[in-house]
Amino acid sequence: MKGKYIVILAIILIYSLVVSGCGAEPVPDDTADEPVELDETEQAEDEPDDSYITVTDMAGQEVQVPVDVKRVSTLCGCAHRFLVHLEASEMITGVRESEKREPLRSPWNMAMVPEIFDIPIVSGEDAETIIVVEPELMVANQAADGFDFFEHEDLAEKVGIPLLILRPYVSFSAHKDNVFESYRILGEAIGRRDRAGELVSGIEALIDDLDARTASIPEEEKPSVYVGGKAWGGSMGLNSTSSMYSAFDFINAKNVAAELGEENVSIDSEALLSWDPDYIFLESTGFDQAFEELQGPEFETLTAVQDNNIYRIHPKIWTNTNHETVLVNTYFIGSVIYPEQFADLDFTETADQIYTLFLGKTVLQEMIEVHGDYERVAVE
Repeated sequence: MKGKYIVILAIILIYSLVVSGCGAEPVPDDTADEPVELDETEQAEDEPDDSYITVTDMAGQEVQVPVDVKRVSTLCGCAHRFLVHLEASEMITGVRESEKREPLRSPWNMAMVPEIFDIPIVSGEDAETIIVVEPELMVANQAADGFDFFEHEDLAEKVGIPLLILRPYVSFSAHKDNVFESYRILGEAIGRRDRAGELVSGIEALIDDLDARTASIPEEEKPSVYVGGKAWGGSMGLNSTSSMYSAFDFINAKNVAAELGEENVSIDSEALLSWDPDYIFLESTGFDQAFEELQGPEFETLTAVQDNNIYRIHPKIWTNTNHETVLVNTYFIGSVIYPEQFADLDFTETADQIYTLFLGKTVLQEMIEVHGDYERVAVE
């Protein structure tokens, strides 16, 4: 019996140990619920910074631009107008001294009166003037093929402000796609995408209208035209002209200087005499000099002089291309050399509409006060 009890006790003991082992609870781990701490560098890599957007500019650079840009500094005068055209003039932190010099000569700065006179003066050649106005973005325009931006890039690195490079060039007609792309890129960078699209669509409609009015005119029925007094790097005289004059290109006009193939070119008097254009248009910035030269005895036999077909127009270039004025000039020239094709338009109303598209209001009368009226002038 004693042995029997020992066996029973042994079985009970073994059973107790088995049950105890199966039902045992694990030792609690005090660190199990604590979050895993990541290195700050690892967190930055895993989480994108949504306070910036990446914009690829026309130099092929990926530029990190603040999402909500408020302050923009331009490193050349021609870039200011793009901000005004995009209805972002309030972002301009500074202008060059020449842009505030009276009388104002460009449509964009006329449209900013009186605010423009309160904007600080800055210079792309003086980093301190840029730093003091605290821009969040800088913009530079390339005016011509081959222009080197290394100085602007060095400035951007020095001041630590992102730089956006645009390339609208000078010839509007030859490089209109670049102009449109400049609007789109800058519009993306400053939160004006819709306005950029609206502006591009409006410009394309005007260019299409001009082409539709004139494309079917037979070449032999087109009068020949010449532009003199064309400004580039300052006012010029009668022999300053262009082979790629946008106001002629947009209406398929017969530009006598087209054979030269240069945007800006100075010819000799013999060339003008040999071309003998039917119409001569003089830009207002060089008008006085050009008109005086045109009254010389060597030009009295020109067809345009004999037929009294000399006209004043406004400058294509004043601190680079005035795109709105190019189109205003084009409609005026079209009404002169193709009167039937433009008979349905009132020039003043058309000019007002063009300026309003670009600037939100017309500045035609301000332009006329500074540059003179669009008019025929007689050589005595």
